[in-house]
Amino acid sequence: MIRRIRRRTTPGKRADEDERSPLVGNTPRPPDPPVEGHVVVLSRSGCHLCDGVLTLCEGLSRERPDLIPEPVAVVDVDQDPQVRARWGDHVPVTFVDGVLIGYWFLDRETLLSALENGPTQVSVIP
Repeated sequence: MIRRIRRRTTPGKRADEDERSPLVGNTPRPPDPPVEGHVVVLSRSGCHLCDGVLTLCEGLSRERPDLIPEPVAVVDVDQDPQVRARWGDHVPVTFVDGVLIGYWFLDRETLLSALENGPTQVSVIP
């Protein structure tokens, strides 16, 4: 099952709180995933790569409901200018438990490993 998210909320914050990211050194920190959830996919309408990742997540959710017990949260990057500016060129972007595990492409083995063994952040962050 897939749950589409339209509004932006940051984990631990109310929707009306300031959403600016703090600085890390002189570099702006990337925004946190815009929703809380076990599996979150940043996506956009008409993106064939996004469709592939969502199909993968949906299939795995049906096969292994123990690994993905709640619906996959899908966030449309084009609904929020800040999210679009940060992640729009890298969709689909997939998070498991708030950890970035893949962007552009996601294979079954990577997703399964993140769900079974805990997520490992990708080595190159866009």
